[in-house]
Amino acid sequence: MTEPHRIWPRHFNRAMTGLTLIELMVGLVVLGALTAIGLPSFRGAINNSRLSSTSNELLGAVQLARAEAIRGNGRVVFCQSANGTACSNDPVWVGWMLFTDSNGDGAVSAGEPIIKSGLIDASLQVRASPAISGGSNLIRFGANGLALGATETALFNARIAVCVASTEPAINVRDITISSGGRTSILMRSSAGVCSTAPSDT
Repeated sequence: MTEPHRIWPRHFNRAMTGLTLIELMVGLVVLGALTAIGLPSFRGAINNSRLSSTSNELLGAVQLARAEAIRGNGRVVFCQSANGTACSNDPVWVGWMLFTDSNGDGAVSAGEPIIKSGLIDASLQVRASPAISGGSNLIRFGANGLALGATETALFNARIAVCVASTEPAINVRDITISSGGRTSILMRSSAGVCSTAPSDT
């Protein structure tokens, strides 16, 4: 017995032929439009994540330096560092470290352990306010957990700004603030995509 001839629906036959050139071009135009709309938002989310991660890491390092000074009943220094073994004094930070400063000279000496160090994400710019950048880019914590200014009597107030040179996101700066000699927090602000100016002290 021969199989009866099947009449396929018209839409089935059309599906077997694939997309026409016009349909493919329309699809590409729609895809391009969606990408153009979504890309800035995606870039902003990535930058926002980098800002939060780095600012939280620096805040944690400052808090750790204070805690270690109290625990060890001695001085601990948090400073900018290009290599994780010595403090440096550049306008833009590439890394940081904290160490026990037994002799109080603000530099790593023999027998003074480095407690922790880290690097700054290359896509970000980190700058310190004058209270830090004017003093070899370091913060000294005493055994009482307080950071003091250059006079060794005034409580330390300063900022470390973590910035992305972009308007995506619009709030493109995170300021790690050190106030009243040891109180720390993170403040968010916009610098209109510019990271060239160091923030003022708090």
